Amino acid sequence: MMTTKRLDNFEVMCEWDSCDFRGCTVEELSDHMALHLKDYLGDNDALEELDEYACLWKGCQFLAMGCPAELEVHAHFHNYHGKLKFVGARLLKSRPDLPICNEGLHSSNLVPEGSDGYVCQWEHCDSTFNNPEWFYRHVDNHVESAEPQSLPHQQQTFLCPWTGCDASFKIRYRLREHMRSHTQERLVACPTCGNMFSSNTKLFDHLHRQAEPIDSLVCEHCGKAFSNERLLRDHVRQHVNQVKCPFCDMTCTTLAALKIHIRFRHCDERPFPCDFCDKRFKNQRDLQKHTEVHNEGTVYHCTVEGCDYSCHTFPTMSYHYKRAHQVGGMSKYKCHICDKVFSWCYTLTLHLRKKHELKWPSGHSRFRYRKDVDGFLKVNMVRFETVEVTKEIMKNMAKKPQSLRKSQRTKRAAVPPESSRGSPAGSSSPSSSSSSSYGSDLSGAEDVSSQPSPRGSDSPVYCVMSTIPLIEEEPGGPSQEDCDGSGTSGAVQALTEVARGLGMDVV
Repeated sequence: MMTTKRLDNFEVMCEWDSCDFRGCTVEELSDHMALHLKDYLGDNDALEELDEYACLWKGCQFLAMGCPAELEVHAHFHNYHGKLKFVGARLLKSRPDLPICNEGLHSSNLVPEGSDGYVCQWEHCDSTFNNPEWFYRHVDNHVESAEPQSLPHQQQTFLCPWTGCDASFKIRYRLREHMRSHTQERLVACPTCGNMFSSNTKLFDHLHRQAEPIDSLVCEHCGKAFSNERLLRDHVRQHVNQVKCPFCDMTCTTLAALKIHIRFRHCDERPFPCDFCDKRFKNQRDLQKHTEVHNEGTVYHCTVEGCDYSCHTFPTMSYHYKRAHQVGGMSKYKCHICDKVFSWCYTLTLHLRKKHELKWPSGHSRFRYRKDVDGFLKVNMVRFETVEVTKEIMKNMAKKPQSLRKSQRTKRAAVPPESSRGSPAGSSSPSSSSSSSYGSDLSGAEDVSSQPSPRGSDSPVYCVMSTIPLIEEEPGGPSQEDCDGSGTSGAVQALTEVARGLGMDVV
């Protein structure tokens, strides 16, 4: 078993059933927890099967339904979670400049629901563990002993041997980082709320997101404010769709998002079966969420004094806490046409489809909503795409019948002027982004070019395109020679051509 780097002054307290033991190594904590489990579960050979096994860790209300092995996995994760919170506390002690976490202690000891064990899917290995620490060290051993492969016309490469993965990396360190996407290993946790993160930077972001936003750091697309520039930059990238689906007109912000889209929209394979019924699912997360419906009894109770809310799942409890107990509660949803307000996004979706006969754009499976200036969430009428993606969509449109192309052009133009904006400042690729109407299919079957806009105006509608700011720090940003004398980048000229090709006037 590979040993990890020792942590100076390491000390984590056991919180199992009022225990006051403090372990100075992960090994001590694991051996100590094994004793607790032996006393609690008894001798496995003579164990009488119970309907449920409750976790006795302080503040945890987990129930293993008829499976003691699941409780063992869960209990050992508490130790691992304690280690990550110790790492986080020591890290934050060295960074007094960071904001404090204000999410409260209601979830500090809640850990994700596990399974019967951790299974290594490295090639030719099927080892199983009930302790996450041993599992992660085991996978690290595989990475350390991995041999680079020589591929044609390439330097030596480390191939990922995990089942179903074909990723490759030039250096071993990148392979180790990649393995965390398979094992879901986390490296640090917030000592206040218990949230776990895969890097120190993500922990810092977690704290910065709770700090008071700066008025000058506002996303021009959705109006959300941030406490530092990096969070704003990362947020803006989420508005720019740079990858197009080869099977439909759906565009995504990342390749990972595109893979998820293809799996759910264009593939019928469901490799994850339920052990309790005949249903099958496309990923492990959906299976775990479904399995909870087979659990009898309540698992989670709201910890706020005076609240008797209870539910089966932690995500549902988190949603309840934000909605009922956090300052401001959850945002409401509002129809942009008739101003009717809804508590849930799906009820607004039904309203838009049945009452106003709107359709979502090709490739999408739902409407998307964003916060408006009045504080309500309304349907998003704009999406940002790179010039290359937009041109590819135009190319696909050119292959369709002329009558269909004409219909699509009129629909793309049917966007309220106040819904269209230029490329947001701070974009990672400001020289290559364009805005195209998200409302291209937000209409009924009739030609909307002759109908008044939803806001009651029958005046012409334009695609408004702002000058894209120059950001010298971003790699790949526009150079001076790409701009004309007025400071307008060449990208804006390209976007103008694309917009006119879509049948839009540009102002």
